[in-house]
Amino acid sequence: MKKSVVSIGECPSYNLEYVEKAVQSVVNDLGGVSAFIKSGDTVLIKPNMLQAKPPEEGITTHPQVLEAVINIVQDAGGVALVGDSHGGAAEGLKRYWDVTGYSEVCNRLDVELVNFEKSGVYIKERNGRKYYIAKPVLDCDCLINLPKLKTHSLTVFTCAIKNMYGSIPGQRKTEYHKLAPKPMNFAELVVDIFALTKPQLNIVDGIVAMQGMGPAAGKPFDLGLILASTDGLALDSYICHMLGKNPLKVPVNKIAYDQGLGEVNIDDIDNLFDMPVIKDFKWPPNIAGTMNRIPEPIMRGLLNLMWTRPVIKEGDCIKCGKCIESCPVNAITDNVVIPDIDYSECINCLCCMEMCPEKAVYLEQSFLEKVISRFA
Repeated sequence: MKKSVVSIGECPSYNLEYVEKAVQSVVNDLGGVSAFIKSGDTVLIKPNMLQAKPPEEGITTHPQVLEAVINIVQDAGGVALVGDSHGGAAEGLKRYWDVTGYSEVCNRLDVELVNFEKSGVYIKERNGRKYYIAKPVLDCDCLINLPKLKTHSLTVFTCAIKNMYGSIPGQRKTEYHKLAPKPMNFAELVVDIFALTKPQLNIVDGIVAMQGMGPAAGKPFDLGLILASTDGLALDSYICHMLGKNPLKVPVNKIAYDQGLGEVNIDDIDNLFDMPVIKDFKWPPNIAGTMNRIPEPIMRGLLNLMWTRPVIKEGDCIKCGKCIESCPVNAITDNVVIPDIDYSECINCLCCMEMCPEKAVYLEQSFLEKVISRFA
């Protein structure tokens, strides 16, 4: 059986010359751009645009990587479009495009920025669940997934598979958090959306990755790589392995593999670069792993003593209200000093943490949670 291929290119900085060389190299390893794009094809490029933050903060796909991908699409005669649905409310999309640097790149290269919130949706079903997918994602001739390599406090890791969650327009994303509050349940939804949108090509911005409390409050990690594959699961799995994590310890990977959506076994993945395991990359507390290791009857008895929850740091909070807007269950309300979180209603989706522009929301763990998570 033919192995899945992961191509890796070294890229020491976001200098456009270096980025273009690395992107061209990894695409060539996979058969060249002609294997994916014919002249006249509509090509949707889907970056990670989680927050309206400048590229140097490492939260979003860097605009130089976006530009390099647009260039290879246009050189092949494709019509490039760029689209994503950010993590906040539907209004203010232009600010996200401007601050992330996408507006400048797309205006200069005459590329349309697609508004998923206004483009309509297709209703698709998978595993008995209904999903609202932005039409441009499914209407294009070729879908290029352009994620940022980051950790994720709820799903452990976010890259090729998790990035397609942004195919869901607007606040419906937070509604899915509400429907699936547990990490494993939410991971099932993420996998469904990836399976429904499955991109033809995945190219990862791993030049500066994010470690620790991602996807928005972590720390930068200089990795210096561009990675690509037609198999999003193989790509995510290889990256996890490369960064010292068993790929099957990431719920999304395990579910996708069980459903036959790609390869996860490192021995069955061809990587075109001799990359050693990196041992100093910091992963977030594994909430899903902790919960999965404890038998359900015991878990019920320990719930009151074992918890991880978002906390707002008073000195950093500017009372912008983003956490209140993003909470899918209205568990956060305004208060005199800082917003108040009702933990009896909180579902630990961490939308507040993702959307806080000041990184004022952090995870607090009970003593028992800290002890158990060390072994997850």
